Amino acid sequence: MTSLTPLGICLSPALDDLTPVPATWVETASAAGLVLAEDICLPHNLPSATEALRAGFAVAALDLVGASAGAPVPLADPVRVVPGGALPQGTDAILPEDGTDTASGLCEAIRPVSPGDGVRRTGHDGRTGDVIAPAGTKLTSRHILIAGKAGITRIATRQPRVAIAFDDPAQTAFARGWFAGLGACVVDGPADLTLRATTDHTPRLALAPAETAWLAPTGAGLLLTVPARFDGMVAACLGLALPVMARLTGAAPQTRTRPLARKLTSTVGLSELVLLSEQDGQWLPGPAGILALSDLATACAFAILPPDSEGMPAGASLSATPFDLPFG
Repeated sequence: MTSLTPLGICLSPALDDLTPVPATWVETASAAGLVLAEDICLPHNLPSATEALRAGFAVAALDLVGASAGAPVPLADPVRVVPGGALPQGTDAILPEDGTDTASGLCEAIRPVSPGDGVRRTGHDGRTGDVIAPAGTKLTSRHILIAGKAGITRIATRQPRVAIAFDDPAQTAFARGWFAGLGACVVDGPADLTLRATTDHTPRLALAPAETAWLAPTGAGLLLTVPARFDGMVAACLGLALPVMARLTGAAPQTRTRPLARKLTSTVGLSELVLLSEQDGQWLPGPAGILALSDLATACAFAILPPDSEGMPAGASLSATPFDLPFG
C-alpha cells in the first residue's frame, strides 16, 4: 500500500486553486438540472394582487351579513371570477355558485361569507426579497415553476464544460448522462474537466476499485484518467470527478444517514467505494472496494470509506451520497 498515493493527496493539487466557473445566464424554462450561480429572490409579492382560489362571485363580505334563503341579499353588478383571477377593487371574498339564487331573475346571495373566504391575499405565496433557492442549488422543475410565476425570465447558472474521451460506448453514455445530471455541459473541445481512458495500467491511487485512475491539472483545465474497466471508471467519477464538479459549480453533495443492515469490512490503507441499496430504512452495502454490475443496478447511494477505516458493524450509522442525483 505504501506505493499508492492517498486519495486526498491526489485531490489536493487539483482542488486547492479551483474556483467555480463563471456564471452563464439561461432562459428560466431551460434551467432545470443546472446549478445556481446566485440566489433567486422574489422580485415582488406573490400573488401581486389578491386573487380567487375558486370560481364564484367576487363580493364584499360585510355586504352579505345575515344573508339566507329567507332573506336573500341582491348582488348589484355581480362579477364572476375563476381560480387565479384578480379580485375587483372593494371585494374581499368569493361567494360560490351554490351560495346564490337566481329564481327571481336577480342574482341573490343566500348565505354569508367571511372576509378572505376563497381568496389568496397579496404576498401569501411569498414576499418581495424572499429567497426561492440559494446559490449552489441544483434547480428542479418546482424552482422553475416558482421563478416563472414570479416573472423571472433568466437565471444565472454555473455549467462546467466536461469532455469525455472513452472508447467504450456504454461507458461514454453513462458518463455523459451522469455529468449532465450534475449540471455540466458535455463538450467535444476544450473543457474544465476532461475524462480519458488511461493507457498506464500501473496502480498508483489508493482508491479501490480505481487504483489506476489519476487527476491532475493540465493546461486550462483538469485531466482525469480513468481505468479501462467500468468499475474503476465509476469509482473514479464518484471519488475524483464529483469533488471537482462540486467545486466548479459551487454545489455541495447531499448526504443521507442510515444504519447498516449488515457488517461492512474494509482494508486499512485504502479509500474504498461502497455501493448501497436501501432496505427497510437501512443501508444494504455491497463489498467495500468491489463493484459488480448487479450491485450497480440496485445501488441508490454510495460512500467512500477512509483509509484508516477497519470497517463498520451492523447497526452503525453511515452517511452516504445519492448515486444518481448527488447534488439533489
